[in-house]
Amino acid sequence: MDYVWHFGVIWDYRMVFVRGAWITAQLTLYSTLIGLSLGLLFGLFRSSTIAVLRAPAAVYIEFFRATPVLVQLVWIYYSLPILTGLQLSGIASVSVGLGLHAAAYFAEIFRAGINSIDKGQWDAARSIGMGYGQAMWRIILPQAIRRMVPPFINEFATLIKLTTLGSVLAVYELLHEANNLINNTYRPLEVYTALAVAFAVLIYPIILLSQRLERHWRTNS
Repeated sequence: MDYVWHFGVIWDYRMVFVRGAWITAQLTLYSTLIGLSLGLLFGLFRSSTIAVLRAPAAVYIEFFRATPVLVQLVWIYYSLPILTGLQLSGIASVSVGLGLHAAAYFAEIFRAGINSIDKGQWDAARSIGMGYGQAMWRIILPQAIRRMVPPFINEFATLIKLTTLGSVLAVYELLHEANNLINNTYRPLEVYTALAVAFAVLIYPIILLSQRLERHWRTNS
């Protein structure tokens, strides 16, 4: 039997996708802010010559890179209240979980960017009396940031896709709203096609921006 496509249902329920996109945007923003903040901290620790800072940062990074994101989210949502008595909402759990996960990757981006700066820059900073902190904030990071932006953008795009894991915790992001819509309309092909297009529209321009910036800075470096 031939399947009859009916994309009119997508237009009829367009506000469902708008609501889901809004939650997806919130999750992406919150997790990015958490990831960047912790990523900078652990990236600096990872680049430090002080072992007591470097070792814990390495453990954190390897742990979150080696364990499944879904397991991390479920643990935060269900286990954290048992251990601490702190009950986070679904949105907060996903934001924190994705933020902690992203921090491990952002930390490595920070570390790679910092280490890519010529050692002579450190020597020059010390020769004019700058300490480690001054040299890092005034000389090293401003130069390294340019090299970090493309991988930062790629990680941001990855976070957008990872927000779909929030559906497991009943967070009403795009995938969860799409599944609810399928239950109401019995139109899975149309809904999932629209969902794929929605994510492509969100993510493809971000990837193009990353590639363009990378080419621009490579040409002008």
